[in-house]
Amino acid sequence: MPRTAQSAYMQMLEGNPNNKTKKELSKRSKNEKKLSVSAENMIAPTWLSKGAKNEFNRIVGLFQDSGILNEADIGELAIYCDALSDYKALGRLIKKNGRSADGDVSPFLKEKRQLLDKLDKLARSLGLTPAARASLAINLKNDDSGGDEDEDF
Repeated sequence: MPRTAQSAYMQMLEGNPNNKTKKELSKRSKNEKKLSVSAENMIAPTWLSKGAKNEFNRIVGLFQDSGILNEADIGELAIYCDALSDYKALGRLIKKNGRSADGDVSPFLKEKRQLLDKLDKLARSLGLTPAARASLAINLKNDDSGGDEDEDF
């Protein structure tokens, strides 16, 4: 399976395993800066329920200073928050109606299990799990410029 694309900075942190030239890495770094997206207007979409909007705003607040989430992530974050709201609602239905129906597993429980897999994938892609944040921390850009690294990256 091929590796996913990495930023030029991350390649430099790993010791340039792809053996790119400085010129190639510099060009890639400049192109990545052109593609950067603002995080100024992280506003929850109007179609979210009240509970999902609260979760959206909570997550945006938590990650505000990290630079991980930006306006390009609003849709995916909104879907995560909406799915989490549905997950909670299914939990309430299971509590009210029980874990089984007519001797079979409750359809609400089946749906909740399926939704859990989707939530997990979304959470990992957004950096909301401890493992995802640990992976991001390994490759996080440092604000201090006291290292031996190139100033271009």
